[in-house]
Amino acid sequence: MYLRGMQKSALLFLVFLLASCQWFAPKEALKQDILSQDRQTVDWKQVDRYPVFDGCAEDMSQADLLVCFTESLSDQLSVVLQSSTTQGPLSSADTLWGIVRVTAQGHVFMDSLSTSSIAFKDSLPLWQSRFNQVFEKMPVVAPALKRGVPVGSLYRLPMVWSSGNQAKDTLNTALK
Repeated sequence: MYLRGMQKSALLFLVFLLASCQWFAPKEALKQDILSQDRQTVDWKQVDRYPVFDGCAEDMSQADLLVCFTESLSDQLSVVLQSSTTQGPLSSADTLWGIVRVTAQGHVFMDSLSTSSIAFKDSLPLWQSRFNQVFEKMPVVAPALKRGVPVGSLYRLPMVWSSGNQAKDTLNTALK
């Protein structure tokens, strides 16, 4: 009888020992499992907080931060663009598309510039040069954050050419 009780105890001990082997698993393997789960659940295409210019308060809502960021960027670009003249004929439907990059260090620059307008394609290098001058003078911003870590981010910037009864055309910028 004593031997039977001991066998049951040994069997129970063996079951607990085998069940608890995960506790002794390498911590690196457990970290990889957690990272794998995070990669599947976290939306890596969205930032938790948009870049912040000096005039924007960091405690604003996400929507307000985006509005403040886009207005600050548009204000800085429109000053130069309104004083610029262009080469070639432009219609009121011409649009420049710029990809604006904000690095994890907070530097802002124009990644690329494109247009579907045939008349505007020849002047793209000129506009790229003008934008580079603007971005070189632009102050460093607080970068976008993802899970509390500064990350780089891209924004597609449409700049619609408006021509009316004005003496010269201007670019109105808006970030979408």
